[in-house]
Amino acid sequence: MDPRIQYCVTQIEHKILHDSNEFNTHDALIQELAHEMRMTRFHLARLFLKDFNHSPRDYIQRNLMGRCALMIAHTSQPMFSIAIDMGFSSQQAFTRAFTRYWGISPHQFRQAHSNYIAQRNRTADQETPASEKTDIPVSIKSLPQIRFWAVRYEGLSYQKHVCWNDFHRLFRELPSEMSNGPFFGLTYDMPMFVPSPFIRYYCGVLANPDPTLKPKEAFEITLPAGQIATSKAACFSHDVSSLYDNLLDNWLPQSGYSLRASCLAERFDHLPLHWDVEKVPMRLSCWIH
Repeated sequence: MDPRIQYCVTQIEHKILHDSNEFNTHDALIQELAHEMRMTRFHLARLFLKDFNHSPRDYIQRNLMGRCALMIAHTSQPMFSIAIDMGFSSQQAFTRAFTRYWGISPHQFRQAHSNYIAQRNRTADQETPASEKTDIPVSIKSLPQIRFWAVRYEGLSYQKHVCWNDFHRLFRELPSEMSNGPFFGLTYDMPMFVPSPFIRYYCGVLANPDPTLKPKEAFEITLPAGQIATSKAACFSHDVSSLYDNLLDNWLPQSGYSLRASCLAERFDHLPLHWDVEKVPMRLSCWIH
């Protein structure tokens, strides 16, 4: 992929999924990216379609609707409030856009997800003895702004260990102070809402003050400061979904908090190599308000 388009893809994902609703205006964001790339909007759109099989407008819409789905499914936030947070002029405009994209209304989407979670919990209760059930505690803390270098992977949601092994290959020449971590994995998509081949995952490490050390495959991303909810456990890569389920489906809807960003961050004190065969201690966090 053209590095310029890779940069634009990363910026769209980061700004729509992290930042405020000022970036939810498609034209403004496309114009900003074209200006940064020193090209016209037409040239940007042509390169986007050639390398990424999406127009910039369509990709922005995909990210925005994904964020809306996450907010609807995993919080009790009123639809009107979500509509305003996402930059829509009214709840009616939000409902039309959401229904056009997902095929069902926001209220139907929330009810369908609620029914799924209830059924999944009933099945788990029947299959798991009470003596084996464990609650994973969630703590609230403040996170400072964090800059890190990351590599984007797509379609490997069930093979995160493969991503980290490749990341290790790209960053093997890092200075020793960087290779000691911490390391971050960013997830923007949930398997329930996004087909596995399109699920995105970022592997990253804290940025070095010397930009010349950054591998050409990596991009700099800034995680916003703010309040986060965090749970921690040691698990295999194929079992990490239980941490996500606990945080998003069990804790968040009853917490009184809402999601501030549709991104979840995994933090590792050491590079999680061989995560598929070894349990790795990790912390999972989401931004809340």
